[in-house]
Amino acid sequence: MIQPLLLAGGHSARMGFRKELICLNEIPVYEHQLIRLRIACPDADAVYLSLPNPSVLAPILENPRIERLTETTLQLYYKRLTFPVNLLYDDQDVGPAGGLLAAHRDDPDASWLVVACDYPFVSVSCMNQLCKEMATPVTCFENADGIHEPLLGVWSAPALSHLKENVKKGILGPKSVLKSQGKTIRTHDENCLYNVNTPAEYEGALRMSEYIASITQDIGTYVHSYG
Repeated sequence: MIQPLLLAGGHSARMGFRKELICLNEIPVYEHQLIRLRIACPDADAVYLSLPNPSVLAPILENPRIERLTETTLQLYYKRLTFPVNLLYDDQDVGPAGGLLAAHRDDPDASWLVVACDYPFVSVSCMNQLCKEMATPVTCFENADGIHEPLLGVWSAPALSHLKENVKKGILGPKSVLKSQGKTIRTHDENCLYNVNTPAEYEGALRMSEYIASITQDIGTYVHSYG
């Protein structure tokens, strides 16, 4: 089984604030992404949310659709859809690799569908494509410019073990594993790869009103089927 994982909580120097807290259609990006991950992985017991440490959780707990069940478990309520969110915390300050390794520590045998909070428009369809086309230890999208997106992909246990060994050697970038073991694929929808790292890119995302409406409707269609 593939486990769903959202990487969030890191401070963005270029953005000036945490990217997962930006809102589209008055809903925080992290909430959109957690819901899509749940829909893409309906057989998983929970969606996993990786954060640097417990101190960054406070703004998420202010969301009226989120309830804290335990120290490490939240419950998200969205229309007819209710599901648990398991919290993971990085045990190393090694950037995005920390979230991947926290997931690997929690379940060393699992493969993970990984989505970083940088991608506000990644759809259920794109997530399903990644799961369907995974054929090597790690599979991720490649954008139109040939740039690999290792934080939007499926990571297997062997690939995460390789990442763990790389981090021990001081090689922190997930792309290093992708270069040696990975497969890249092209998405059916290039908008899924729209990356928000600066205020200007956020403004650009807000101008994509028609696309925001379409992916929100996409979520609503899936959620209605749970009725």
